[in-house]
Amino acid sequence: TGSGGGSGGGEKGKFQFWVRSKGFRLGNGTREATKMGQVVVYVPVKTGTGADGLSEPEGISLKRVAVVEDFFDIIYSMHVESSSEPGKAPKHAGQKKTYRAIAETYAFLPREAVTRFLMSCTECQKRMHFNSNGLEPKESEPPSSLVSGIIDYNMPLTSTYLKQMKLRVMNSQEQ
Repeated sequence: TGSGGGSGGGEKGKFQFWVRSKGFRLGNGTREATKMGQVVVYVPVKTGTGADGLSEPEGISLKRVAVVEDFFDIIYSMHVESSSEPGKAPKHAGQKKTYRAIAETYAFLPREAVTRFLMSCTECQKRMHFNSNGLEPKESEPPSSLVSGIIDYNMPLTSTYLKQMKLRVMNSQEQ
């Protein structure tokens, strides 16, 4: 292995060191992922410390590493909560609640991706744009112009996610 040849050799070595230091592990994940032959990456995280840091012994658990291509599906599923009452519409959680729900299960999903997703959520935008009497929603821009005005496509980590999100918004408008 070593540092490799060429100008990127040093970067490759740093990356390999970082991967080893994090202790990444491969697993099968869910039954659906196993059927499709997908391998899931997990990372160990410390758990079990009490509020005072002393009441419970520290332990290690594994969190699934969020892959960029899955960001949209992960955020959407955590953001849109199913109502426990039949016939009620699903609830849209806020930024903190959505991020906390994601962080309980997944690692390496940036908060900025959650923020950008919520800024393009048409249901949440409608809720935020009620006029002063609170009864009628204000007219808002169509989602595609809202999304394209907000999203910075130069963001390297989540560029695939953002493109996927924009395509889904555009497809939903066509239907």
